[in-house]
Amino acid sequence: MIEIGELRHRITIQEKGLTPDGEGGFIEGWTDKKTVWAKVTVVQARQQYEFNSVGVEATHRFEVRGNVKVTEDQRIRFKNRFFEIKTIEDIEERGIRKVITCRELR
Repeated sequence: MIEIGELRHRITIQEKGLTPDGEGGFIEGWTDKKTVWAKVTVVQARQQYEFNSVGVEATHRFEVRGNVKVTEDQRIRFKNRFFEIKTIEDIEERGIRKVITCRELR
């Protein structure tokens, strides 16, 4: 169960798509879809090793409420930094909370 005080960071889920270029055409870019409250955790070196054993390079984990709709082809913006979504886990398969494992894009 997520305690309300743990969700103290605002993150924005972004989706890739076509955006107007101002000249009648379109360019591929990222648009904000939804801003939600999250718990943000930096993945430690030992945890990175564990994730790498299954082929996932992770730098951060974002924990959100279970009703947040998110897919692996989206990305997360947090404090003007961007994160590629690697995995999404529905903890206990009850739709109460999700853990999104990400890699920071640099």
